[in-house]
Amino acid sequence: MANRKDNPDEYKFGRSNSLKVKKGKGKINNRNHRSMSSYGSNNYGNDNNYKQIDLHNTALHQSKDRIKDELRDAYSDSLPGVKFIHGQNNGPEIRDWLKSESFQQFISSKKMTANIWHNNEVTTNVSFGIKN
Repeated sequence: MANRKDNPDEYKFGRSNSLKVKKGKGKINNRNHRSMSSYGSNNYGNDNNYKQIDLHNTALHQSKDRIKDELRDAYSDSLPGVKFIHGQNNGPEIRDWLKSESFQQFISSKKMTANIWHNNEVTTNVSFGIKN
């Protein structure tokens, strides 16, 4: 029997738990296997090819209109997503609106599939799914 002090992982994760490392995308967590940072087939966490929109110094109602316009344009141009840079002041308001029912109705009315995610406090990303 192993000593808990000598092999703490055995007691933490169990003896029959095999630690397999899959190659691919995702972060490495403390159990040495990869976990996806988000779900789906899009490259969540990788916003390199996203269109960037600066929303600093704009009010919430102006940001809503700009977000809708930019999402329509990016979706019709078949871009993978849009990165909205809003800063910390307007960030929570914009993020709350993007998670609201009114935004979901807008997305549904345009027959889009969109996923909202963020890497930090000052940006919010919208990734598009496959067109129907």
